[in-house]
Amino acid sequence: MTSAIRTRGFSEDLWDKFEGVVKKVENGKVFTNTMSKFLSKQQQIESAYAKSMIKLCKDKSLAPDMEIGTLRDSWQVYRDQLEAISNLHDEFSQKLEKLIASNVEFYLEESRKQRKALVASGEKLTKDLKTAEANESKAKQNYEKLKKKQEEAHEDLSKQPPGAKEQKARKNVETATKAADRADNEYKDSVKQLQLNQTKFYHEEMPKILDDLQRFEVERLDKTKDWMLDIIKFTETIPPLVSISNENIRKGFENIDRDKDIQSFIMEKMSGAQKPAESQYEPYQSSSHLSFSALSTSQANSPLQNGENSKSRHSLGSSISSSSGGGGRDSVTSSPINGANVTNSRSVEDMVITDTVRALYDYSETEENEISFKSNNIIKVIMKDESGWWRGTVVGGDGKIGMFPSNFVLSTDSTQTKKVDVAGSKCKVLYDYHSDCEGELGIKEGELLTIEYEDEGWFFGSNEKNESGRFPKSNIDGDTTFTFSLEIVHDPSVLKDCLPISAASLETTLVYVH
Repeated sequence: MTSAIRTRGFSEDLWDKFEGVVKKVENGKVFTNTMSKFLSKQQQIESAYAKSMIKLCKDKSLAPDMEIGTLRDSWQVYRDQLEAISNLHDEFSQKLEKLIASNVEFYLEESRKQRKALVASGEKLTKDLKTAEANESKAKQNYEKLKKKQEEAHEDLSKQPPGAKEQKARKNVETATKAADRADNEYKDSVKQLQLNQTKFYHEEMPKILDDLQRFEVERLDKTKDWMLDIIKFTETIPPLVSISNENIRKGFENIDRDKDIQSFIMEKMSGAQKPAESQYEPYQSSSHLSFSALSTSQANSPLQNGENSKSRHSLGSSISSSSGGGGRDSVTSSPINGANVTNSRSVEDMVITDTVRALYDYSETEENEISFKSNNIIKVIMKDESGWWRGTVVGGDGKIGMFPSNFVLSTDSTQTKKVDVAGSKCKVLYDYHSDCEGELGIKEGELLTIEYEDEGWFFGSNEKNESGRFPKSNIDGDTTFTFSLEIVHDPSVLKDCLPISAASLETTLVYVH
């Protein structure tokens, strides 16, 4: 003989999940609100359709009076029947409007007050219990502390010879004893108060609140089922071809099982934990050793400092280092810039092909044949020289044409910039970076890192200890950063003042290594 499956309930199985129950009830309210809005739109569409079709059927200008006989009669029957079907849609829209106003919206307004009161009562019980638990813990700690002082005072008294010191030690014992007794009473009172709050929370008021919230959900599910079945009954007055679709809808809503929904929710949320045992008064236990806890603090790491003007940004190029490898590299081309041989994986022409550029930094002319500009100015390029000094004029400026350093600007045509995928690349740290932020990786100068991907000026990767996180690539002033793998032939300092690339890419704390 099989035993009946126990029906689970909120108060028995979700006594420790009050917040989860409240969330379920709130989600139910949101669902019913959304359903009400959907039905309202459906009613408006049905009403508009019915009125438009009735108007069409009554339009005498569209009645073919020139026809005679059975064709005319058949057409008139079609018009009459179409008007009748339209009237059914109009009647359905009126019933739907009444159901929404009289049932759904009324229920939402009435249940709002009940739901709010139940949730507020449950939140107060939860808060009171936590307060009582905190007070009991504090009182217990104070009690143990003062009992320890009392014990130490007795021990000090036993060591004193008769005389003034003995009298002083005896007074200390009396003082410590009174303080310990007061603390003992306060501890006992806090335990009693905690027991009262535990009784309310675990056995009296909270179980009732949880039962009410469960009944609240049962009522909402039952009403929703009834509303939808009523709507299906309304639509049964519409012609059979429409009723075929409604039959499928009917089956769907008839399958609503309120008990199954409730049980599924409980089984998903229940923790299976046992209710805690009732708190008991614990007498003081003497100890011969005092325990102390030490707190440690850590200094906050200062953020990475970058250069603050165009000159310091520009000079970063001389700090970039690279590591060379053995044979088997892809073929590269060498480009003379400012008399320095720099070997990179792409030619200069392949990286920058543009007619206009955007200024990354302020630049003040130092020669008569140069031009000055501000950060973010657009510059029309007239001539590009392989020395790294280009010729152009500031768009919207005074019209002066002159020379300017190409590493102070960035191409405005992002389609002409080719960006190399950095996944799996190795990079070497030039400057330390310390961070207290979760998810970031602290890095040290000279450390070798593996890059997994790049995201808006940051890399994500790991160090040789397999510690992973994100770390800064650079502070970017333009919309586009040229990112490419490079290698210096001899002296790394030749990179300074020579690469026709975004100065922002020289600001990075990392250098790619083939």
